Amino acid sequence: MSLMPTRYLDFEHKDMKAAILEACDGAAADRERAVGIFNFVRDRVRFGWDGRFYDMRASEVLNAGIGYCNTKSTLFCAMLRGAGIPARQHFVDISTRILDGLLDPGTPFVDHSFVEVDLDGRTHSVDAYIVDRSLFDAARERLFSEARSLGYGVHRDGVCDWDGEADAFSQFVRTGRDPAPTTRDCGVHADVGDFYRRGSRWNRLNIALRLGIPFFIPGPNARAQALRRADPG
Repeated sequence: MSLMPTRYLDFEHKDMKAAILEACDGAAADRERAVGIFNFVRDRVRFGWDGRFYDMRASEVLNAGIGYCNTKSTLFCAMLRGAGIPARQHFVDISTRILDGLLDPGTPFVDHSFVEVDLDGRTHSVDAYIVDRSLFDAARERLFSEARSLGYGVHRDGVCDWDGEADAFSQFVRTGRDPAPTTRDCGVHADVGDFYRRGSRWNRLNIALRLGIPFFIPGPNARAQALRRADPG
């Protein structure tokens, strides 16, 4: 796995360096630093959408304070590499049902990414950092009350914690009890820009989407925030 920066994985940016130091909090072991970065990305950057959509460098995601799977994966991967922990982004598509209650993108599947992390000679696949804890807890409670498995940005059987010793998913959960969550595994790419340069994608930015998304996203972000406020925790 790589430790190199890319256009989007700009961990050498001064704000990224400061964030990595804060997240690692002086930990010496790779696993402790990786978990610290995981917790930082999960809760410091709340789940939602920025008007730039996926076209954001890690430092831009950090400073925006909001992100979804592809942008928070960009940030998580970049921070891990900046801390000397090999990591890479793996791209698939995922059922749009994961977003029920927040937004309807108008396609049956949406592009999704998770991060593969190399720790202690093992590779762990993780996307549990995507949804901040307050939204995850509220969304999961809502799903149980509605007897549904997917929606509000989470899978009911997902998790939002990671110990650095196993895989951990909040969205890309494969239980066998639901329809297949993905139809296409696009594999590993250098970064989100590389992913969208290659082949057909569900959510590639075009002129119409670039112009329209800033007007579209306030509603979904407001619905996510309202769900957070409903969380008694």
